[in-house]
Amino acid sequence: MEFTFLGTGAAEQYPGLWCTCPYCTKARKLGGKNIRRTSSAHFAGDCLIDFPPETFSQAEKYGIDLLASKLLLVTHSHEDHFYPQLLYWRFRPKEAEAMSEAERFMQGLSRQQELPLLHIFGNQCTYEKLMENFNGQSLEESALAFTVPKLYKEYECYGVRFIAMEASHIDRGDARGLIYIVETQGKTFLYATDSGPYTEKTRDCIAAHKFDAVIMEETFGYAKKGTFHMDWDHAMEAVGFFEKAGVWKGEPRVYWTHMSPHRTPPHSELEELLRGTPITPAYDGLRIEI
Repeated sequence: MEFTFLGTGAAEQYPGLWCTCPYCTKARKLGGKNIRRTSSAHFAGDCLIDFPPETFSQAEKYGIDLLASKLLLVTHSHEDHFYPQLLYWRFRPKEAEAMSEAERFMQGLSRQQELPLLHIFGNQCTYEKLMENFNGQSLEESALAFTVPKLYKEYECYGVRFIAMEASHIDRGDARGLIYIVETQGKTFLYATDSGPYTEKTRDCIAAHKFDAVIMEETFGYAKKGTFHMDWDHAMEAVGFFEKAGVWKGEPRVYWTHMSPHRTPPHSELEELLRGTPITPAYDGLRIEI
């Protein structure tokens, strides 16, 4: 199964949009893998995880056809993970079905053609943000469906089986984000961003499964802030937990994503720091076979 990292940075991106610290300055100078946009991923040909503002520009850059998308798993409603304005432009009124191609074009509709139904799964905050943005506009006429999954229950959509688990990351109010166990095409992976140290129930659920790969965040680097995000020490503890719990189908494969500047070194340094470990620092456009 092909998996592409469309973005691997935290909300402020990397380098930080307004920052000239040593890490940000070095990243700007080196470019390439050191430049990170907000985190999202594409897998199995027509599935997405998270939907930030840069989704389309990143997909175009890395040769991903988003028009074919059928499944979108959203971790939480923060704008660097879910930007529903991009979905607003899928709208096409029902009466357009009876129009000729020329008539639809003359109407100036946002979307002229049919699209496959895009089924979105996310927490209640994500659903509310979508509906606030749509302001009464029909999900059906935008070729969208939305489900708020029950925690720790298995779902299947378009041949993808997945379990949404509670993250330790706060979304809005007391609501928390989601992390996902995903299985498709005979492969299983964990996608765990945004989340600091996993809750007990989430750890139990993870430990009950076997994985071909784990994609997890490492937002805070050397800063000791691992409550709602992972810092270096907590991320290493999580890698140890995976090993102790015996979650691997084969050799351990851990990919770090969602990295913040000022705290996590630029990619060129991070590769050296992680050499000899089962951890690969992901970068924008990294395409792996799971």
